[in-house]
Amino acid sequence: MIKGITAATMQPMFLEHIAKMGLNFGTTEEFEFRQAIFMAKEAENISINANPEHTFKIGHNFMSTWTHEEYKQLLGLKIPEGMTEPVPTVLDTVNIPTEIDWRTKGAVNAVKNQGQCGSCWAFSATCSMEGHHFIQSGKLLSLAEQQLVDCVSDCAGCNGGW
Repeated sequence: MIKGITAATMQPMFLEHIAKMGLNFGTTEEFEFRQAIFMAKEAENISINANPEHTFKIGHNFMSTWTHEEYKQLLGLKIPEGMTEPVPTVLDTVNIPTEIDWRTKGAVNAVKNQGQCGSCWAFSATCSMEGHHFIQSGKLLSLAEQQLVDCVSDCAGCNGGW
């Protein structure tokens, strides 16, 4: 635990999080349980954000009071029987920039929330297509993951996919 993070010091931040996310805990025990998870996530966030080698910062979201088991229910990778992972293609890295921030170039949409649906594969696919379309045309589209989830017959839609 990070020095100074106690239930008393964290309670205003936790109450703000509850209000922002529209959460409601039915018992004092549930409130204290979720606050302990939130405090642990805050300590983790502080630790990660303090690392000077990281090029990113993290913060709280709707999952900040969830247990690991609750989070795992969102994951839906299901590899079809007989399917093997493809061998990656190694690309030539000569004369390319060491980094590109596509957000500053307008090639990235706002973060989307797949909710309880295990369709991460569809979100990944649409994000890739949106970025590629922007690079080719200069126009950023927001594609509908639902169309993939509904139309692809060899995946399990909200129950996971590949």
